[in-house]
Amino acid sequence: MSSNYARGHRARGACDRCGNNYLLNTLVQESVQGRLKGNRVCPDCYDPDHPQNWQGTVPLRDPQALRFARTVPPEQPVPVYPPASPPPYFQGNGNTEPMGP
Repeated sequence: MSSNYARGHRARGACDRCGNNYLLNTLVQESVQGRLKGNRVCPDCYDPDHPQNWQGTVPLRDPQALRFARTVPPEQPVPVYPPASPPPYFQGNGNTEPMGP
């Protein structure tokens, strides 16, 4: 099968960005998000497709919440202070037995 285009190892072409002449087989096609733009640029002018150009095309699933999450209540410190009143079994009448049933 033959091609309609000539294949020459000395074929020259101009860079679409800087305009300098290079061998045609050294010129590289530019692409944005994987789509070829149709520009042929020299290796000095070539910018590879940046990964940030692919944002939004790759499905991203990043769950951050836990289902049915429960928090642990913080441990309450035990207050340390002298009692404001004497215990109820000291009535002041000399009775040392606890009150109540």
